[in-house]
Amino acid sequence: MKKLILIHSIIVTLAVSSCSEMKNNTISKQDSLAIDSTLALLKSLNDSVEHAWKRMIASDDQKIADMKRLLLEISYCKTYNAALHDSLTKAVETLAQSRYNQETMSVSKNIDDYDHKTNLLISRIMYLCNQTPELSSHPIAERLITDITTADNEVWRYRKVYDEWAMQYNEVLVKNEELLKKSVKEFSALKKKNVFTIGSAS
Repeated sequence: MKKLILIHSIIVTLAVSSCSEMKNNTISKQDSLAIDSTLALLKSLNDSVEHAWKRMIASDDQKIADMKRLLLEISYCKTYNAALHDSLTKAVETLAQSRYNQETMSVSKNIDDYDHKTNLLISRIMYLCNQTPELSSHPIAERLITDITTADNEVWRYRKVYDEWAMQYNEVLVKNEELLKKSVKEFSALKKKNVFTIGSAS
């Protein structure tokens, strides 16, 4: 009789332990809804981040295209510094290849190097324009110079917009880390966004 009672107690203990383990490994309905809501918010923020990034890259691409077109316009002049022109043309052709992306921008030097290279090229192109008197009779040249400045300003504007959305994304991700970890599959696919603002990506 004692053996039966002991066996029964063991079975009950194992059953309770099993149920407790299942409960701990199961996401509650409340947590499931909270996870879904947080993921939806993160998706919305991510879409805004990507939109700002694409607009920024498009502005940068336009700036490079305008730089190329301005150099082409200079080549139509009868007299210009051919050596400097050819050097600048080659540099602009490869400029986009040295541009950072959302992964490499984690190293701020990559951003700084690209900005320095871009600014130096723009400065040298403007110098060449000033040293080419005939260019003043080319109306499109003046428009291109204005367009380059406008596109450059747009790049900086969209960087700021990108940072604003990216930092909101990171804030939501960090704030809900413990909740999202309850869904390992979902959490493992998420990571913080790199930002342009120094010190904000840590």
